Amino acid sequence: MYLLWAIGSTLPGMSSTRDTGVVILALGFAASASAVVPTFGELLHGNRTYLVVTSLIGLAAVAAGVQTLITASGAGLTAVMAAMAVLWLTATIHHSLLAKAGLPQQPARHGPRPVGTH
Repeated sequence: MYLLWAIGSTLPGMSSTRDTGVVILALGFAASASAVVPTFGELLHGNRTYLVVTSLIGLAAVAAGVQTLITASGAGLTAVMAAMAVLWLTATIHHSLLAKAGLPQQPARHGPRPVGTH
């Protein structure tokens, strides 16, 4: 969506910066909401540097997203995409390092855990 917007070849109904921003933010939120993440308690006991850095980048993305929606700012949309790319790269590197070190990654949780398990 961003690349189409950047080269001026948007989909029908997506000609404005604001429209493109709404779709990009919705897709980013959906990706974030569907990600396999630890529980809140496990997250707080994990790598705090990673948590702080990714949280700050996420806040920057939200701020740029709000700017994009309010002012239809192309610079704001570019900042959202840059923050999303950095978050993707950071998460990929973090997960790769965990896998390389043989540290357990959080399994996907589908429903409640069986009785008697931790």
